Amino acid sequence: MTSDGQEVPADAGLRQLCLSMRIELRRFLLARRIGEADAEDLLQDLYLRVQASVTGPVRAPRAYLYQMLNNMAHTRRRTELRQQSRDAHWLDAPAGAAGPDTEMADLAPDPETSLLARDHLARVEARLEELPERTAHVFRQYRVEGVSQKAIANELGISLSAVEKHLQRAYSAVLEIRSRLDPGATGRTGGTDDRAR
Repeated sequence: MTSDGQEVPADAGLRQLCLSMRIELRRFLLARRIGEADAEDLLQDLYLRVQASVTGPVRAPRAYLYQMLNNMAHTRRRTELRQQSRDAHWLDAPAGAAGPDTEMADLAPDPETSLLARDHLARVEARLEELPERTAHVFRQYRVEGVSQKAIANELGISLSAVEKHLQRAYSAVLEIRSRLDPGATGRTGGTDDRAR
């Protein structure tokens, strides 16, 4: 129905009304605490639904659009709440409490793998202790702390190429240990780590 009380045909009339009411419909959603991005998504979905709908003339088109948009917003909110609840339940569930039909994957490494990893780490740490203090510091800052090479250079007052040389020296020491533990390992690494370049 137009402003003068006439029915609006479902085809082009309802689509046109949807476009002309966009600002009004957006305010409607924002007043219901729907986020701006979600409001835009809902308005786009509304237009697509109106465009795809095959109905006869709509007696109260403005009310029809408001009700349609309101239903879509409630459906979206219910879906989000269900997802949040499911995610929270999954994250809070203790291991083994997934239920009789589902098995939770055990992500912890087996004891032998843990023991080998600790042994390798201890050997690398011991080798790093044998390196010059600055080289070990640069390696730990870059590989463990995630500090950029540029920041390390600024902190130590050295050039970027000097940082790279310290890293190459540390990588060589680590690769030496690795080659002793796994003789085929050095061929797979290709020398230095890509992050050092």
